Amino acid sequence: MSQNIIISGITSFRNHGVEALVVSTIGQLRQLLPGASFTVLDREPDFDNSRMTAPDVKFIQDYTIRPLYGPRWRGFLTSTFPRLDRHAHNTANIVKKASCVVASGGDVFCSEYGWRSLLTHLQPLKIAHSAHVPFVIHAQSIGPFSNDGDRNAFMATARHAAVISVREMASYRYITEDLKLPGRICHHMADPAFMLGQPDKSEGDALFAHHRAVEGKPTIALSTSRAICHWMNSNDDRHIDTWLEVIRWLRQTLDANIILIPHVQETAPKNEDRILATEIQRRLRHDPRVRLAGGDFSASDYKAIISRCDFAVAERMHAALAGLSTGVPTLVIGYSIKAEGILTDLLGGEVTKAKALISIQDFIAPGAGLARVQAAWEARSEISQRLAATVPGARDRAKRAHELIAKACKS
Repeated sequence: MSQNIIISGITSFRNHGVEALVVSTIGQLRQLLPGASFTVLDREPDFDNSRMTAPDVKFIQDYTIRPLYGPRWRGFLTSTFPRLDRHAHNTANIVKKASCVVASGGDVFCSEYGWRSLLTHLQPLKIAHSAHVPFVIHAQSIGPFSNDGDRNAFMATARHAAVISVREMASYRYITEDLKLPGRICHHMADPAFMLGQPDKSEGDALFAHHRAVEGKPTIALSTSRAICHWMNSNDDRHIDTWLEVIRWLRQTLDANIILIPHVQETAPKNEDRILATEIQRRLRHDPRVRLAGGDFSASDYKAIISRCDFAVAERMHAALAGLSTGVPTLVIGYSIKAEGILTDLLGGEVTKAKALISIQDFIAPGAGLARVQAAWEARSEISQRLAATVPGARDRAKRAHELIAKACKS
């Protein structure tokens, strides 16, 4: 009998990190579960369906989250009498008939995005458990939760998982030592995007050449996040001033080409990276050597561009992974456990803390952001050598994470 797999935790492919997760996961599971079909619970199904058209994949609106919005009385009524919300009821029935539910999203089980976000990502898993459908928490960065409410909500559902795989050792220690989830269901794996493919070589070369201004000069990818200051209550003015300081140094000292990578292009202005990237271009008086890769590109297209660069600085984790997974020395500007955890697995703690990672709070401190960019640039050979040694292992772990899903589907 063919498998019907639900993928949850998906906001929209407008976030190319989300796209990288879904495309990689489905690609791997197709090989392991021939004939399987996939239903993606999605916040923007029409858009995402236009990005991934395949007969075995269907995107549907995630109505399971509707009882969590609106007045409390509405949530109580629809939870008590599910048929009062026809859309949520029908979506729940789809979940209940699945072979397995796979919770994707990368870092959705945390406190950074608020309690409502956490509950919405837990909801399909609660429905699955109620119907005795196995569910897998797939390749996540988990916690640390900042309050007991978030922790307890996660634990109430997570303890019923068939598999919990995490994408860095820091999360593994947290779920096994702090949360004390059973070791038999917990696995240290790697992000699915280590398995993300690229366009064919000629297409990738053409994409890169189009955005590289001058051949023979260093080319540096910068992934600037419009949302990072919003999440961490940091100063927007200091943020953009720091990026301008960094770019001027890269241009004046290294004579570098700059490619701005807007890896998230959502409809909400606070999470639309092209707004920040375009403002940077304006402040630099449209320097022709600072180009914006703002076309209608896929996650694979962006990986092709970044992989051909000499160096990358990224505030978006999956833009960073596009570089790290292809051996490009990459400095990550982080705000949660995921950045330090993933980098430490790849580079070790000493190199991560001294050269390859800086928090957003430190990045915008006067002079600190530029100093860390300079240190990472000087260490680029060391970083590349370490990536050459560790990325194959990360790819193997990412592959094994999908094998765990296949096993859960067949159980």
